[in-house]
Amino acid sequence: MALVDLVIGNVKDSSERLTPDDYAQGVTAALKRYSRIRPLLVPVDIPGNGTHDYALPEGWVADFSTFRSIEYPVGQVPELFLDSRDYKLYLTPTGTKLRILSDTPDSSEIMRANFTVPRDENSLPDQDTDAVAALGAANCLRKLAALYGQTSDPTLQADVVNYRSKADEFRRLADSLEQQYNDHLGIGKDAPVTAACAIAAEPDNGPVGLVHLNSRVRMTHGRRP
Repeated sequence: MALVDLVIGNVKDSSERLTPDDYAQGVTAALKRYSRIRPLLVPVDIPGNGTHDYALPEGWVADFSTFRSIEYPVGQVPELFLDSRDYKLYLTPTGTKLRILSDTPDSSEIMRANFTVPRDENSLPDQDTDAVAALGAANCLRKLAALYGQTSDPTLQADVVNYRSKADEFRRLADSLEQQYNDHLGIGKDAPVTAACAIAAEPDNGPVGLVHLNSRVRMTHGRRP
């Protein structure tokens, strides 16, 4: 079932005050918020060009995407990854570039990068669909509560009281549905904290460092002499 249909089913707006655009906006906002927690990870191979600077990969989203890892050189087992201090985003007059600080890969080499992009409905994991639909419905219910709360004609006092009661009801339902989303994603004051990332300083006698990520220790490819 389409995500928007799940949202409509959760809202149950018998008054038909919400438009298709309202539902679409509720879904879009929910996917955007979900993407900040669980973005889609995209792998890409970047051929070397003998320089420090590289175009950002196709699909990169400004002000959202980040590099999660850059494997270089490719083909090692276990894999070797550039330390996060060995690359950065570099703003130029022609746009933002990926700048490799520690090396200049030549044309016979590639770097394998993983970067994040926002989720759309097609990339939403099945196990998270109902939770995102609940958040989308919460967005729509708050819109509906606002529409009912705007009624203030004193000649319709009984209706005003009823509308405000409806607005409160919709806000409570929105809070409940948003809490379902938060509980599913483990968001809240009692949510488990993700293990911190600690990076060891480069040793004095060589270019190899250690990266501690989520309780695992990895060897990383450091700066070449």
